[in-house]
Amino acid sequence: MNNPILTIILITFLLLLVLAPFAGLAPLLLMVLILGVGWAVWLLLQTLVFGAADSSSDRT
Repeated sequence: MNNPILTIILITFLLLLVLAPFAGLAPLLLMVLILGVGWAVWLLLQTLVFGAADSSSDRT
């Protein structure tokens, strides 16, 4: 392992093998992030337009 180029290539492949299975979750995590931000913005707009929700009327 005296060759630094070979060492770098080997470390790169090892990191790729470790991190590759998690790459499949990236679209799901992106969707969760977008939906979470959209939900927060929707609640903020809903509160600004309609005012604070009265939680006592929701209870049965």
